[in-house]
Amino acid sequence: KLAFFSILYGLSISALQLRYGTRLSIEVLPYRVLATAGIALIVLGMIFLAASRKSLKRAFHAGVLCTRGVYGMCRHPVYAAWVIFLVPGLVLLANSWAGLTIPPVMYVILKVLVSKEELYLDQRFGDEYRSYKKRVPAVLPLGWLIRR
Repeated sequence: KLAFFSILYGLSISALQLRYGTRLSIEVLPYRVLATAGIALIVLGMIFLAASRKSLKRAFHAGVLCTRGVYGMCRHPVYAAWVIFLVPGLVLLANSWAGLTIPPVMYVILKVLVSKEELYLDQRFGDEYRSYKKRVPAVLPLGWLIRR
């Protein structure tokens, strides 16, 4: 559902970008800077995503709650990889002010949709998950960064 709604919104932003062209381009920095930052975000996002999937696969097969590695930074790092790194990186490569609205919209959609997943985890892991939920932010690893 997150992908569906995000893609739908992204397509509407792309249509807006096509309609207004360079008027929606980010011109406060040279494109080379935007592209470099975009590529860096995409690389970081791919690393974050790969680490998330590896940790989750290991925990799933062991039947335990995954709380280490990137799961120690945020409870939903697969989603975070998209919202924080991959989509913003793509938007910078696309050079679109309007596109910068996509990650915040994705975040709002994510917060609404993730409740079912969190309910399942609460039922499956009980107090262990509730304790983890109190310590670790859902998507944005800001608390983790501040603690460090």
